[in-house]
Amino acid sequence: MNKQVRWLLSESDRWVRERIVSPEQAERIRALYPPPPPAAPWGMIVFSGLGAVIVGLGIILLLAFNWAEIPKLGKLGLILGALAGAHGAGLWLRGLDRWRPALGEVFFVLGTMLFGAGIWLVAQIYNIDEHYPNGFLLWGLGALALAWALDSVPQGILAAVTLTIWGMTECFDYHREMGWALGLLLVGVAPLVWRKRSALLAAVLLAAVYTLLLGNAGQWGGGSAVFSAAMALSVGLIAAGRMGPVGDESGRLESVLRFYGWAGFLVCVYLLSFGRIADDLLRWREGLGGDGFQLVAYRWGPFGLAVVLWGRLLMRAIRGEPTLVPIENWLCPIGLLYCNLLAVTGGRGDSLFVALVFNLIGLGIAVMWMLRGCRAGRLRETVLGSLLLTAIVLGRYFDLFDSLAARGFAFLLLGGLLFAEGFFYRRLRREDTDEGGVA
Repeated sequence: MNKQVRWLLSESDRWVRERIVSPEQAERIRALYPPPPPAAPWGMIVFSGLGAVIVGLGIILLLAFNWAEIPKLGKLGLILGALAGAHGAGLWLRGLDRWRPALGEVFFVLGTMLFGAGIWLVAQIYNIDEHYPNGFLLWGLGALALAWALDSVPQGILAAVTLTIWGMTECFDYHREMGWALGLLLVGVAPLVWRKRSALLAAVLLAAVYTLLLGNAGQWGGGSAVFSAAMALSVGLIAAGRMGPVGDESGRLESVLRFYGWAGFLVCVYLLSFGRIADDLLRWREGLGGDGFQLVAYRWGPFGLAVVLWGRLLMRAIRGEPTLVPIENWLCPIGLLYCNLLAVTGGRGDSLFVALVFNLIGLGIAVMWMLRGCRAGRLRETVLGSLLLTAIVLGRYFDLFDSLAARGFAFLLLGGLLFAEGFFYRRLRREDTDEGGVA
């Protein structure tokens, strides 16, 4: 029972004693706010899960001590028995009520971990000399199958992690571009995110997509390909986070999309605010070799997706449909189009001018966040805008201001702006509080 319900029960009893309301009225009031169903004992579930994993590791270590003495059939029986025991316990708990199915997830996760360990143990027992990343592929496919069979977010997280490890081991250890790993994630895990509406699984999936996309793009086209893919994907995610209905702006999935999008975009803009770095990163025209799949997956696919999503938002605005796209968000597609124009035509131009453009983009975003945060009393936007402005000014300390006087003036200006922002934010918050009190 949460504290609000406890407060209502105690206060309603006092109202009855003081004859403010009748017992019947108090009962009707309490009926409007029924106590929520008992929550799962997450403390017990978490510690039980950790205990199960540690017990499993202890059993593995004890077996390893005598592994050479155990016959092959005994080893295979132990592996299969551990798998059957973990998943059997999960199935049994899944069929019970209340919080027990949640505890069953712990044993299913343990079973999937044992499945992964069993892959290499079986290979060791029978001296199977195989391409080792295939073990992660088999492990990930097993987790993905269980994720859909059990409708399970934890299994989906395991599938995303193991499939990402498979793709990256192929990429870095064997220098193979592994776009199929990215495709498997999008086809296998992304629909589960939509089905479960899980922000946690969405966050893990987007981290995996970034990792695979950038790793494979670097294997294919070097640093400039990594940068182009990162910027296009980030701009597309910002648009995707704004595609929902107006009243659904604070949805958890949309928040995850915008978080990853803005994080990637601001890193890209900050790098382009340095002239020498911008000149290197915009060499996208170089190294355009490769087959059509690589060009679509790492160069034009993310860019095309971002253009389509922002085009839909633009058409909504033209038709007068209600949207929640703040004005500074439009700097994102503008920056992406400008980068592609410079890179594809080969006319990167003066690096200092390019850096100036992206400094202005970063400053525009920072100032708009600071203004909106102060006016609406949103501390998060105010702080993020201030941090972005500080990062831009500090960056210019290293590559633009040559004299100590210029650096000192820049820091005085920054400090004055932050001081004025704090004063303005406090005054508006006080005015809002006073108006709320009068109302």
